[in-house]
Amino acid sequence: MKKVWILLVCIGTSVSYAQQVDGVYVNTEILPSFDVSTAVKLEAGIDLPVINTSKDKLTIGGKVQNTSFNYVDEDVPFETDEIENFNAFSFRFNYQRSLSDSWALNVMGESQVSSNFGENEIKTDDLFFNALVTLEKYNAEKKSIWTFGAAYDIKYGLYYPIPVISYTKRIDDAWAYKIGVPDTRVKWSFAKNHEVEGFATLNGFTGNVNDGLDVYKVEYSGTLRQTSVLLGLGYNFNFLKNFKATLNGGYSVYNSLQLQDYDNEEIYDFEIPNSFYLNVGVKYIFKSKTNVKRLY
Repeated sequence: MKKVWILLVCIGTSVSYAQQVDGVYVNTEILPSFDVSTAVKLEAGIDLPVINTSKDKLTIGGKVQNTSFNYVDEDVPFETDEIENFNAFSFRFNYQRSLSDSWALNVMGESQVSSNFGENEIKTDDLFFNALVTLEKYNAEKKSIWTFGAAYDIKYGLYYPIPVISYTKRIDDAWAYKIGVPDTRVKWSFAKNHEVEGFATLNGFTGNVNDGLDVYKVEYSGTLRQTSVLLGLGYNFNFLKNFKATLNGGYSVYNSLQLQDYDNEEIYDFEIPNSFYLNVGVKYIFKSKTNVKRLY
C-alpha cells in the first residue's frame, strides 16, 4: 500500500530524466528534523557530452556525494554512530537519439557506490545500479511532448522501479508546465534571466551499512533508506551566459527513514516527522546540438 501511495502522491522530482541538462554542478540540500534526525546532503557532479551531433548525444559523467544524519540520540534506542555519515560516488552515461522529427529515445545507466564505509573497504553490497529508458513524442502544432518509460534509481530511497509518464506543454514564451510521474512542475519566466518554479519532488537517499549494526541487541546488516515527498517553490537565475543558480524551498508532506535488511524488510523505522526543506545549487551548462526537442 505504501508503494501505491508514494507513486500516486509523489508526482514530482527535482530532475527531469528525459531532458537532462549536461554540465558541471554543486548542490547543497538540507532536510531538518529536530525531533529525530536532520539530513544534510552535499553533492558535486559532471555530465560531459562526448558525442554531440544533430542526431545523437552521448554524455558520460558522475558525481560524489556526502550525506550526514544528525540524530537526536534520546529518540533512537540504539547507538547511531555507524549510520551518521555516508559517502557515494558514481559513473554514468546518458544516450539521446533523435529517431525522427517527432520521436526521440533516451537511455541512462549508472553504477554507484554508496556506503558508510564502516570497515574502510568497498563490499559487494555497497554497489548499486541505476537505469532509465524513455521514448518522447513531440507535437509541433500543440507545442507538447509526451514521455513514456521507466526508471530505477536509489536516490529516491526506493528498491523498486517507477514509471516515467509525463506531458510537457509550452504555453507561451513565459509559461510552461510538466505533469506526470515522476516529474511535475510549472515555470514562469518573468524576465530574461529569471524563472520561478512550483514543484512536487520525490527525493531521498540509499546507503549500505557495510558492517554489522546492533539494534535491540541483535546484529543486522542492510541499508539505510530515506524517502521524502516535497512540495515547494524555486527560483532560477541565469548568469554569465551558461551558468544557472537555483534556490528551492518547501515542505515535506511525507517522510520515511528506515533501516532495512537485504530482503527490503524493515529493521527499524525512525518515524521521522514532516519538516521544511532547502536546496541551493549552481551549474555550468553545456550546449546541446541534438534535434531532440526541449519545451521546458
